[in-house]
Amino acid sequence: TRHHFSPTILEPHNSVTALEHTSNLPNNVRFRNTRPHRYPLRSLKNQNTCNHIYSVTGKKQSIDALLKGDSKETWTISLSNEWGRLAQGNSRVKGTSTIRFIKKNAIPLGRDVTYATFVCDYKPLKKEKHRVRITVGGDRLTCMDDTGSPTANLVEIKLLLNSVISDAHLGARFVSIDLQNFFLATPMNRKEYMRVKLKHLPDDIVLQYDLRSIATSDDWVYIEIQKGMYGLKNAAILAYQNLKNVLEPFGYRPIVGTVGMWKHDTRKTRFCVTVDDFGVKCFCDSELNHLLKALNSAYKCTIDYKGEDYCGLHLAWNYDAGYVDISMPNYINKSLDRLQYKPHTRPQFSPHVHIPPKYGEKGKQQPATPLDLSASLSPKETTQVQSTVGTSLYYGRAIDSSILPALNDISSQQAKPTMETKKKLQRVLDYLATYPEAYIRFHASKMILRVDSDAAYLVAPKARSRVAGYYYLSSLDKSPRLNGAVHVECKTLRHVVASAAEAETAGVFHNAQIVLPIRRILEALNHPQPPTPIKTDNSTTSGFIHNNIHQKKSKSWDMRFYWLRDKKTQQLLNFFWEKGKTNY
Repeated sequence: TRHHFSPTILEPHNSVTALEHTSNLPNNVRFRNTRPHRYPLRSLKNQNTCNHIYSVTGKKQSIDALLKGDSKETWTISLSNEWGRLAQGNSRVKGTSTIRFIKKNAIPLGRDVTYATFVCDYKPLKKEKHRVRITVGGDRLTCMDDTGSPTANLVEIKLLLNSVISDAHLGARFVSIDLQNFFLATPMNRKEYMRVKLKHLPDDIVLQYDLRSIATSDDWVYIEIQKGMYGLKNAAILAYQNLKNVLEPFGYRPIVGTVGMWKHDTRKTRFCVTVDDFGVKCFCDSELNHLLKALNSAYKCTIDYKGEDYCGLHLAWNYDAGYVDISMPNYINKSLDRLQYKPHTRPQFSPHVHIPPKYGEKGKQQPATPLDLSASLSPKETTQVQSTVGTSLYYGRAIDSSILPALNDISSQQAKPTMETKKKLQRVLDYLATYPEAYIRFHASKMILRVDSDAAYLVAPKARSRVAGYYYLSSLDKSPRLNGAVHVECKTLRHVVASAAEAETAGVFHNAQIVLPIRRILEALNHPQPPTPIKTDNSTTSGFIHNNIHQKKSKSWDMRFYWLRDKKTQQLLNFFWEKGKTNY
């Protein structure tokens, strides 16, 4: 919460000091990738070489622009394939009968007709790299069904990866599976309707389906949607229900208390589902083949037996050495190009200004947060700040947690950002440009969840404090081996606390609540959990939880934090004190 570097990824200034910094660190602390020549670290000369949907100005390309650009033939074929995939096929792809071209007068009276949106992207890992996806304008359709659908989160994915590498000595391996046309294979309760301009239908599709004969005088073509399709409000839940109906006869069921984890009734197979991407933990070929048989009964699958890519994460498995590295190659470089980042000539070694606490001076341990009196940003600049925060926040939660304190401050101001907010965000981008290829290493462990909890008192505007938690999997040893974080919590307390001790107790309370669902997931993955060790460096917090201090003027503690004592009594959590220098 206070330091300018993450404990798992230290930033030495050069390769010499990198060796000097290792003397007092755990043996699995990973240094960032350093280069002997780093001025500048990146350049915009080769901008837009990987992502084809953004122009050199950083503006997102429309389908009309792509169909008139230098790669128009490529995008025309991709658009034709998408229409063929949705309809009854074309000369290159097999259709799914998701849609049917109809005349306008075939639409029932009183039914809404929506629009189509064309989402273009470049997917280098896919067989068809230039992708066009046609989505339905679901905001103009009335949905009668429940639209909520479970999906996985990063914590569940990281727990599964830890489980695989920790059971690798027993034969566990990771395989990723992608279901093709996942949404397009789902029957709908009732048909929906949309329309598109004739110019957005390639000539071969127009000819094959004789669309000029059914188009209106103003060149609109009307479409009946017969199956689930991207953009429909209920498409996700219909696809999820269909997946359940396919897998349940084979013995696969969602794990209660999770959002994306599944297991088999009798087999050891566990997998995480993120929309149409499966991350599978299996122990033998027969287990994998059983799952593939179930999926192939309704879907067409693409399998990565090496399990190197899942949900945008690159996984470098080293089963023999007992570790896996997760990273997001080129994510930062592509994002900075899209955001039209202008590189500085000097590197930035920390994502935010570090204000060291003044120890030993009474009343001066934490300086007050200065008021931001700088000018407000324009609406366009505000949107850019919000887009940048969203892009960086995903990367921070997935890989580089060292930027989370800075983003925590900035996100609290992004509704009404100022020039000072923009300056802080520029520093974050400079830091990411200096270290664009961070990674997390998960070591094989005993799969015991451990948490280091901390708090920073009065570091946020309006007398707010920040709490943090470092969640990792290790052992019950007195000095456990530090492992890569499965989750890093960084959050501003909504209420104002009266002391540093109360902030620390609030931090333990917040982190302890997050622990409980993680424990359930680990136990479902066949990793039983003892009372979860939660470390705090505040003796007052430890004394309150163990009920061995006399409280005064602490009514707010009575209202909020007795839950901690209850969980200790139930032996679900084990709170203990240690010196702050050991707190990760």
